[in-house]
Amino acid sequence: MCGIAGIIVNEEREGLGVNLEYMLKRIIFRGPDQQGTTVINNRVALGMSRLSIVDNELHDLPYFNEDASSALIFNGEIYNHKEIRRNLNGNHRFKTASDTETVLHAFEENGVDCLQELNGMYAFAYYDKKIDRLYLVRDKAGEKPVYFCKYEGAFYFASEIKALLAHVKPELNDNFIGYKSFEICFNNITLFKNIFALQPGEYLVYENGDYKITDYWKIWDQVVDVPDDENDIANELAELIEDAVLLRTNNLAYPHACFVSGGVDSSIIACISKPAYLYTAHYPFGKTFDELEYAKMVADQLKMPLNIVYPSAEDFERTREKIAYHLDLPTTWTSFTIYRLVEEACKNVKVILSGEGADEAFGGYHRYHLLHNDQQIFNIKAMEEYTYLINKYYGKPEVRYARLINRAEDHFDDETISYLEKLVNYYFDKALNDVVHGMGIVDFYTTMQVLLQMEDRMCMAFSVENRSPFLDHRIIRYAFSMSSKYKIHNGCTKYIFKKVAKKIIPKPIAERIDKRGFSTPVNVWFGWDQDGKYDRSAYRKMAFNDWKNVFFH
Repeated sequence: MCGIAGIIVNEEREGLGVNLEYMLKRIIFRGPDQQGTTVINNRVALGMSRLSIVDNELHDLPYFNEDASSALIFNGEIYNHKEIRRNLNGNHRFKTASDTETVLHAFEENGVDCLQELNGMYAFAYYDKKIDRLYLVRDKAGEKPVYFCKYEGAFYFASEIKALLAHVKPELNDNFIGYKSFEICFNNITLFKNIFALQPGEYLVYENGDYKITDYWKIWDQVVDVPDDENDIANELAELIEDAVLLRTNNLAYPHACFVSGGVDSSIIACISKPAYLYTAHYPFGKTFDELEYAKMVADQLKMPLNIVYPSAEDFERTREKIAYHLDLPTTWTSFTIYRLVEEACKNVKVILSGEGADEAFGGYHRYHLLHNDQQIFNIKAMEEYTYLINKYYGKPEVRYARLINRAEDHFDDETISYLEKLVNYYFDKALNDVVHGMGIVDFYTTMQVLLQMEDRMCMAFSVENRSPFLDHRIIRYAFSMSSKYKIHNGCTKYIFKKVAKKIIPKPIAERIDKRGFSTPVNVWFGWDQDGKYDRSAYRKMAFNDWKNVFFH
């Protein structure tokens, strides 16, 4: 795991190296073990800070090919890089065993076609000196971030927005309809004017003073034929999950930890990977926030101690400004519990495994029941010729889902409604109007992105790497290729996923029908609701004001 940053100017300019170092200093926590920069022809400056996970050797940074005609700066991990390296045809000379150097030579040999092979999380920049072209690439699921900006005759990019702000004056983008609708930033646009995010499965080409963005991997382009056999699907899925977890643990030079919330996803990863440490968080406010009994079941099965973190209201106040700073952008999901868990875990480990992605891929959210159950009326034979009446009565499914996920303060705002309906319709079309697949794709490319933002930033704040096995692109492809009837079945979410889980984790966890995750009792602490229910509006205002005070004070 690392931090990357770069500057490109159209005409030669002195001082690019110093300017680049200012950027890297702002994200030094992403890679405290080693830093390196280079300036090419006083026009291109590339730098990275490195967090050593696989080995402790010092590398020459950035990475160059044999004749120094190509350079690479890299953030992330490629879990299948040894296989990729073996399959390269060129006469490459490797200086290290690093996955980064493998990517350098794979890109040199195959260009953007090599991206299809990469199994991992990554954001990197590849510069081809011979043709003066920069490629900026983000991984298939969006685990690793990268932002960019054209500003005062220069093109800047970095792993985090705060690095860009070393040279770009922060200006509030207060007319961002995406944030207004979702209360999060999930597409190319951010809450900073002129600063943009590269999206999952995209690469950017910068040359001749301008850039173009291209998709290279999207879920709907990856669908393969999966025979409709429940047992075969369960067996193949089990193999994929196990392989994805082991790929993310076999190359570690350090012990790893798992955070166990007591849910199915984190329990599967812990039970397969057998970490050196288990962590959970506990709030003494009843079942709404307490899953300790389930987390203990995982520890008992693994025959290992459970490290329990007790986050407090005092901790919350102590960390608010730090969390806002590290997030770069405000979120309405509290990152506090993750922050406290990592704050404790970093004393023992440099790598954490988490369960992000399973709910979106396998139909895990309870709201999916609503549209799924509505659609069953189309299966009634007597209604075959009356679909127009069904749609007239219910409204189109994409309209209903847009209404369901609308988080605007004014749910009847015409601009918001129009924006959300177009967005959901786009993804439902890509899912060929399969409602369950469609809802998963919407969430994968919207709300899941803020969960990944929180995981990345909270872990990187403590120089800890987070790995998410369920975001292995093979699992994502399989989940959206199999029939969606295996996602929600007889009132059970994640049906086929839980069928696999029953062979791996404690039975009471696999059979849970409730769903919580690492919730934070901010409403209890601040007295926003007598029942302690989550008040999204109140927390939204708090998170936005904290962020604004940090970056615009």
